[in-house]
Amino acid sequence: MDRSRSPAWQTEVERTLLAFGGRGTLGDLIVTTGLPRLDVERSLEGLMADEHAQVAVSETGVLVYRLDERQHQPLPDEGPRRHTPALLRRRSRLPSGTSSVGFDRKTLRLIRARGGVLSMAELIEHTGLPLCEAREEMERLVELYGGEAHPSWDGHVVYAFPELMVSVHGDFAVREPRPAWVRCEDPMRRSKKRPLRAGLELIGSGIGLLASASPLLALPWVGVEVGAASLGLVIASSVVGVFVFGRGILRALRRTGRYRFRDADTLRRYALGYVFETALKGKGVVSLERTVQVLQRRAGKRKVSRSGVERALRQLAEEFDAPITELDGDRFFGFRNVKRQFLASHVQRARLQLARMAGGRTVFDSGDSPVVAAQRELEAFDRALRDEPPLRVG
Repeated sequence: MDRSRSPAWQTEVERTLLAFGGRGTLGDLIVTTGLPRLDVERSLEGLMADEHAQVAVSETGVLVYRLDERQHQPLPDEGPRRHTPALLRRRSRLPSGTSSVGFDRKTLRLIRARGGVLSMAELIEHTGLPLCEAREEMERLVELYGGEAHPSWDGHVVYAFPELMVSVHGDFAVREPRPAWVRCEDPMRRSKKRPLRAGLELIGSGIGLLASASPLLALPWVGVEVGAASLGLVIASSVVGVFVFGRGILRALRRTGRYRFRDADTLRRYALGYVFETALKGKGVVSLERTVQVLQRRAGKRKVSRSGVERALRQLAEEFDAPITELDGDRFFGFRNVKRQFLASHVQRARLQLARMAGGRTVFDSGDSPVVAAQRELEAFDRALRDEPPLRVG
């Protein structure tokens, strides 16, 4: 196969293996690259077909992929952590069509950091998505990364990703990504818009608004007669342009610090953080007045809308089946289900124990010569004879 025509993700998988010292499991490669399992498997098949990689099976049943030493020279020792997976992610050369891969890497890090088991509440904490969208996101993760649904003891469903917890590197440390509620922007979408891009969007919308409004402003001073049909067309196009570009300006302004706390999605994320913090520390009862005070302290001099906070809490209460009570003019929301979901994933994590390491002898290696392969088979046969219990006579 012509190496120059190899898909970009195959090159990424090869570079990731190289950064791992030439050895890695399917789980190691998926977590580091963020690519779907099927793409990683196809990339590995392509590397093996090109004789740039081999696969070995350890005694524990773990598949370990290895770059061919004849095709790749080991990386030079340039000091600690110079060629780590984190550095490799920053140098990613994936095509622009894989824009979701960046956030998927963070989600996969979260899954691995939490023992390969994730509840819906944990995914909502990570993404900030409403429950209906979080369910769609979980279904996508299950399909792309080999997840399995597990019912918990109290009726909740948690999701396990066993393949992501198989590793050949015992020191592969994973740091959890920041949850959505510590961010002022949507971590899945709006955070991809850098400040320069947001500024250009604001400038472009302003120019478009000015261009759309100019015909309307110039109509009283136009000295030539304009037909009724042409006049109507000009007015209609100008009104549409003013509406479209005006909305663009409002969206850009809402992302600025001054108007941040007037955005419903931002208020929901900040309220989500307080709800989760309260639920995990105690019984999970959140008052409206206390939530407004917490968000107001975070906003500083900017005014936080009490009605906006209440809408956010009511939306979260609907998603987590939280009862609402009213007492002494204040409203209280009971988010006990949040803690129950975290507990359900913890119980499944302890029960499943998904973390597995490649260890013991190598029982098969695709890079073996016929002589070495025959020797492995003889050794396996001898071990089987030694482990076989003696036959009983009579």
